[in-house]
Amino acid sequence: MPGTGQQAAAVYAWTGKQVFPTHDEAPSQPPLVLAAAARPAHKAAAAALGWMFSSGPPAAAAAAAQQGSMPPGAPTQQFALPVDAEFKACRLDLCSFARPHMRAFHLNWAAFFITFATTFAPAAVLPVLRDSLDLTATDIGNGGIASVCGAIGSRLVMGTFTDMFGPRYGAAAMLLGTAPFAFAMALVHGAAGYVAMRCMVGLGLSMFVVNQTWTTCMFNVKLVGRANALSAGWGNTGAGAALLLTPLLYEAFAKLVAPDIAWRIALFVPGVLQLLLGVLVLIAADDSPLGSFPQLGRDRGHFRRTNPCAAWRSVLTNYRLYVLALAYALCFGVELTTHNVIALYLFNHFGLSLTASGLLGGGLGLMNVVSRFLGGAASDLAAGLRGMRGRLWVLQVLLLLEGVFCLLVGVVHDYLLATCMHGNEVFCLLVGVVHDYLLATVGILIVFSFCCQMACGAVFGIVPFVSKRSTGTVTGIVAAGGSLGSAVTQAVFFSYFDFSAYEGFYWMGTSVICLSAFTSLLAWPMWGGMFTSSQPGTSEERYYISEYNSGERAAGLHLPALAFAHEARSAVDRV
Repeated sequence: MPGTGQQAAAVYAWTGKQVFPTHDEAPSQPPLVLAAAARPAHKAAAAALGWMFSSGPPAAAAAAAQQGSMPPGAPTQQFALPVDAEFKACRLDLCSFARPHMRAFHLNWAAFFITFATTFAPAAVLPVLRDSLDLTATDIGNGGIASVCGAIGSRLVMGTFTDMFGPRYGAAAMLLGTAPFAFAMALVHGAAGYVAMRCMVGLGLSMFVVNQTWTTCMFNVKLVGRANALSAGWGNTGAGAALLLTPLLYEAFAKLVAPDIAWRIALFVPGVLQLLLGVLVLIAADDSPLGSFPQLGRDRGHFRRTNPCAAWRSVLTNYRLYVLALAYALCFGVELTTHNVIALYLFNHFGLSLTASGLLGGGLGLMNVVSRFLGGAASDLAAGLRGMRGRLWVLQVLLLLEGVFCLLVGVVHDYLLATCMHGNEVFCLLVGVVHDYLLATVGILIVFSFCCQMACGAVFGIVPFVSKRSTGTVTGIVAAGGSLGSAVTQAVFFSYFDFSAYEGFYWMGTSVICLSAFTSLLAWPMWGGMFTSSQPGTSEERYYISEYNSGERAAGLHLPALAFAHEARSAVDRV
């Protein structure tokens, strides 16, 4: 029925506890958009940045907002940014800290940044830790695996937690809950303590689940690829900052105290920052545009919490979840493994100093400032041209490029290059044969990392469309796939098998190229896939409310899904 999703979204936006069993019974009303005039400077900035940071509301909604027409019973809350029928922002204003959208955005990425930095700070000073704690190669490998294994289970739990209690409490739990382990990491005296604390500190990687869920709660679906990618990209730079700054902190403290004390002080700093930020999140942020989840659960019937067991059953039968989890393992998992091994690889193989190794390794992580955002932006741009099919092709191409350049990191090695020089000289030129192997390695590492990080952004340009009922749960499972991918690639290619470091990169890249083919299996009945068309008679409403049984629909629990279906619809989605 044309316009039904739009009508249902309008009803959901302003009727509070009003209930209707199916979308076919939605009354005919114009959509609601609440918009406050932005400050002139911000308007000019938004116009200059254009499409990158905005997603215009529907024309009818914009007209209603301009006319100031508000239906009877509409909420009176006003926002600093234009919003859609779900009260999600239709524009990113990076210079603003206005509550709720942009304040949540900035606290969100900052929390992810510091938890990421805490997790990878030990890897930045690993050569010092190795000598101070008498770590063997096995201990180092176990520590790297432990740092991501802890997050596998916690990411699964955190997804459901954020669905039920909201991302604000999730962020506070990650920041305040893992800070004591950050302090304990600075107090270890042996290999067992080192491995155990890297596992416990690694629980903070679950902040990524909060990060993506929180951004999805705040920004319009046509903007969500860019918003998710930008927030996660800025947060991911915490790994690069840790690799870059922790050696500098260590060397500064080493001038004042013994080296065995200096690295402990350096690792103590992120824990302090976590405590401060955790308190700030609790007192200054919101879960959603309309307030906290617990309060909404009490005041507005359609925000009542659903049965988590039913939500899990709905999610686990959706095959798209597993394909996206694999895709994320191939990009984010590979990125985490690279963060864990790159400083030691450059230190051992090229004889660089600790500071130089940290500088190069940190630079790769800091590229997330732009690379992950560009992946999300590319996904949104492709969706504007070819719908969901465009998003899937962007992800596929980025995974293939990532695999190729990861493979080339292993090829550009003095032994393999010397062998290559006796063979096909044209091939040698193509893979970057130069006399300075370090320069070639760093150049290829940059391209490889850039593609890897863009692919991460592209994955989470797709994840919000898997399920509306269980956005946090889906995010948690896909994110756990990234952690599991890191644990597997670290164990197989850099720890327990007889591969040298450059051979590990070679075979890791080969695996990414082969396994990325599974992306072609992704398809939605109303949008199609990479090689398939949409199915006749399907609709966004039918797909998203199918997660609810008749009793849940009668109780009105499906109303948020109807609003989301309205916002997800686009004429080009059926191309």
